[in-house]
Amino acid sequence: MSTAITPSQDQQFNRVILTLRVLVISALVLVLGRVAQLQILPSPELAAHVQPRATTHTLGATRGDLLDRRGRVLATTRIAKRVIVDPTTIGANLDQAVMGLAGVLSIDPGQLGQKIVGAVIENNRRAAVIERMDQRERDGLAPELDSGGVAIKRPQLSRYLPVSGLLDMHTTDAVKTFKDDNKLSGIFLEEHQVRQGSADQLVGSIIGKLGFIDDKATERTGILGAENLYDDQLHGTDGSLTYVRDASGGPLWVQRGAWTEEQRGDDVRLSIDLEIQRIVLEELELGAEFADSAGARAVVLNPHTGEVLAMADVIRDVPGLVDFPWYDPKGDQPAATLPDESERPRWRVLEPDPQRGVDEALTRNRCVRDLYEPGSTFKPFVWSLAKTQGLLPDDEILKFDVNYFQPYPGRSLTDVTYRKELSWDGVIEFSSNMGMSVATNRLDHNDLRQTVRALGFGSRSGLGIMGEQPGLVTSKKSWSKWSQTSVGMGYEVAVTPVQMVRAFSVFARSGEMAGTLPQLRLTAAGRDDRPGLTKDEIIIERVFKSEVAIRVRGPMSLVAQRMDDRDRSSNDAPAPKYSMFGKSGTAYIPCIPPQGMRRPNNSGGYFAKQYNTSFIAASPAGAPEIVVIVVIDDPGPEHIRNRSHYGSRVAGPVVRRITERVLPYLGIEPDLPSED
Repeated sequence: MSTAITPSQDQQFNRVILTLRVLVISALVLVLGRVAQLQILPSPELAAHVQPRATTHTLGATRGDLLDRRGRVLATTRIAKRVIVDPTTIGANLDQAVMGLAGVLSIDPGQLGQKIVGAVIENNRRAAVIERMDQRERDGLAPELDSGGVAIKRPQLSRYLPVSGLLDMHTTDAVKTFKDDNKLSGIFLEEHQVRQGSADQLVGSIIGKLGFIDDKATERTGILGAENLYDDQLHGTDGSLTYVRDASGGPLWVQRGAWTEEQRGDDVRLSIDLEIQRIVLEELELGAEFADSAGARAVVLNPHTGEVLAMADVIRDVPGLVDFPWYDPKGDQPAATLPDESERPRWRVLEPDPQRGVDEALTRNRCVRDLYEPGSTFKPFVWSLAKTQGLLPDDEILKFDVNYFQPYPGRSLTDVTYRKELSWDGVIEFSSNMGMSVATNRLDHNDLRQTVRALGFGSRSGLGIMGEQPGLVTSKKSWSKWSQTSVGMGYEVAVTPVQMVRAFSVFARSGEMAGTLPQLRLTAAGRDDRPGLTKDEIIIERVFKSEVAIRVRGPMSLVAQRMDDRDRSSNDAPAPKYSMFGKSGTAYIPCIPPQGMRRPNNSGGYFAKQYNTSFIAASPAGAPEIVVIVVIDDPGPEHIRNRSHYGSRVAGPVVRRITERVLPYLGIEPDLPSED
């Protein structure tokens, strides 16, 4: 028999349901309010426990890439992982974890076990301190004090123990497989950003390196090379993530607005062309081997935009080199006495570079750091100054009855290529020391020194590379008639290859820009934040009249032609496809003591029978696209004996080969008729 529900019973049931709803909603409101109150305004007692549960994690920005001028990646950032152990949760499987990880990571299980067990023991000690402090609090006792009367700080258990370096992909996968197969807790893989170069053997010294600027730094920044020079653009902006942890350290929630996205750093496109750099390095190695030299250097420059397209150097391991016996005046040993010049060994003249072949980023960039005296490659600058001032008439003929000239008492000069009669063009073509002394004698001392400085010598080039040397120019106070003559021949001035290609660009720039200096740059033309956009020529300073700068190309073209003819006859070199103008130079290597040391007895200011030889050129001659310099450091003794150590013999052919390979790569049509 069924019982009907009366209207009054139905109303009573609805009231009960409504009451329950109100009570449940009220309870939820109270709970949510309490949660909000605990979050926003916790009591002081609770705040001490709540605040450590909030963790802010930095979201590191990805560093921008370094690219070559054509967009090839030179240095980029990849993600690598390393193994992290949580000592609080690994204890139950300690032996299995230690033996397994040691096998996967190929490390000594004894050392790994000692490291992890040490962390577990330390955590046990801290746990005992925490328990003792909690018990004192439960017993209503005052906090325990240290020897200085200060309350002992509550320790935290260590849950982060790195046990490996950065892993390759194969080892990373092996760690994951080991952990998953054995269902082990307390083993994690932590991500790290790793800077990786794509062509360190070619551009390592230019790219540079990341590192910590001091002992307190927590983040790596650029400390050398382009990584340092463009660190602000490459770095990016870090983000952050703040979350609340549970008792086991796991994340509970992230509040609105507690996450800021990181911003990736900008890519920086360098002026260096990776293919041109490879060409230059190959030809330098061949040239240094042929010359049996201690080393070689080269720079390729776009004279219009100031872009450094390539900058490379090599050092050879030459057997039999002897360290020069510098004398320490504060030491106990007397100064050595050198043997006669004919019996002296081949001295080691290049500074040691122990990181070469080990870490290319730490090698010396000798194109901006190692000085040399340029010799006759300096003559066109002095010749152009005298020509600009109208001191070298086109119809004047210099006459020298013998290969001996004394510009003033105590100074005697001779020429390698002696000519009884010389025009002023011939002075450059045949590199006449005697002719240049006549020219410098007509110049005001201050005018010559100011022009040397105006060409950028004695100042850094503006590339901004750390460690770049400004070079040496004799002070105005010490400048003498001896300086005047020496500088005209490329002595008594110390330069770098980078300074030389910049200065030589005054002869390679077009039209009215001829005679002006470009602004050097290590970034590719086209960046909006720096002058020098493609086809946008920048005048730093006019040094010579444009017509004079173009005029000197004529005799220098004959210099290049003579070099090519000699190279073809002696080395069976192919006929060139591109015209060029240039100048060779040969100079003794200065014998300069290290700081605090002195030269031994009977040694002069130069190493006897040891030279730096060089050749600098622009090509094509009519409308230059590149300037190339090659410096051969210390050609071998056999070349000295055969008088084949000069710049036109050992450095010039290297310049020619670089030119013949680089210009086709740049899409420049040959301007000389082919042999066919």
